[in-house]
Order: sequence, then C-alpha cells, then structure tokens
Amino acid sequence: MNVHPLRLITVSREFGAGGSELARELGARLGWPVLDHDIVHRVATRLRMDAETVEHFDEHAPSLLARIATVLIVPQPDLYAFPPLAEIPSHDAIAAAATRVIEEAVAAPPLIVVGHGAQCILAGRPDALHLRVVAPVEARLQRVTARLTVDAADAGSLVRRADHDRRAYLQRYFQRDWDSALLYDLQFNTGRVAVAEGAAIVAQLVAARSGGDAEPSATSAESGGAPASGRS
Repeated sequence: MNVHPLRLITVSREFGAGGSELARELGARLGWPVLDHDIVHRVATRLRMDAETVEHFDEHAPSLLARIATVLIVPQPDLYAFPPLAEIPSHDAIAAAATRVIEEAVAAPPLIVVGHGAQCILAGRPDALHLRVVAPVEARLQRVTARLTVDAADAGSLVRRADHDRRAYLQRYFQRDWDSALLYDLQFNTGRVAVAEGAAIVAQLVAARSGGDAEPSATSAESGGAPASGRS
C-alpha cells in the first residue's frame, strides 16, 4: 500500500451524531478550514438564489411526488398564478452546484468537507481520508433535542427524515450506498468515543502520514478554524 500525506478529510454523519462538531474540533487541531454549512451559501451565490431556499433543498433528493409535480407544473391562464419555471428550485441543480463548490474548494487543500457526497467526489484521491460519524439513536435524540429545543417525538422525526434524505441523496447523485463500509476509512461511534477523542485520533493519523506535528500553533488554529454554524 502506498502511503500518501493526508490533505483532505471528508466527514459523513448520521443526523445528531455530532459530525459537524467533530469536523470543527479536527479543524481547530489541525489548523485546517472546514467546509460545512457554508456550502449552502456558496451554492446560493452560484445559483443566484436565497440561502434560506437552498437550505430547504440541501442534501435532499427529490421525492417521487416532487419529480411528478415538477413535470406537471403548467401555467393555466385565468385560474392560478404560477411562478416562472426558471424560479422553481431544482434539487438536481442544487446538488450539481454543491458538487462543483466542493470540487473547486478541494483544489486548494488542506480542507475538511462535511457531507454532500464528498466521500464519493473524492473517492479517487490518495490524499483524502473518509470518516463516518454514527451514534446510538438515544444519544442522537439527546443531542438533537438539546440543540434544536424540540421534544423527543419531533427529534425522532427529524433524525429519521435527515438520515433518509442523506441516504437517498447519495443513491441518486452518486449511485452509492450511504451505509457501505467501503466508502469510509474510519468510523466513530460518538456514543462510545467522545468527539474530542475522535478528532485527536484523526489528527494523530494525519501527523503520522505527514511526519510532522498534528497540533497547530495558536495562530494557525485561529486562522484555519471552521465557522461556528453547522449541522450534526
């Protein structure tokens, strides 16, 4: 096996497992930038759309009903006022733009990328490490209820829907199984391994591959850290 220095890290995550937290912690340790929720803003800028609108479609594959509705939207004069088709957001266009955003960003490593099929986009890169972050449902529900201030029932619905959407997203746009172990190099169960512990393990691996020190200087960490926003 040829060993290459690691300059790119992707983080796939179950909803509520703490993937965004691990990415931020790892970014701070390494002094690397983290591309997470900012993907939404970059896609919105690229497509000249409102970021809040893009947020609703982000990491979602269109449902069967949505695909049918898109085909059947035909203006009916004197009955309803429909928006122009060009103004109706497209799941496919948003997904394609997200892929382009990631492809452009990884041209200037180092970088940590969260979600959006990055483990598939960078599957052929020898300098990439692919992580998956999971957790027991109970731990995920606790994290979601605390972060979003919702009750357990609503948290459960959010967890199930988000996992379904991310699984469908990978299948539709990359023809890969989100749960396939071969998509990932390391998996962390944050119900058993703390986020900080997982980040420390990965930082040590990056250091071993580079032959250097994984702990950045204070200046490096401050300049390369991720923004506070992100999704589990």
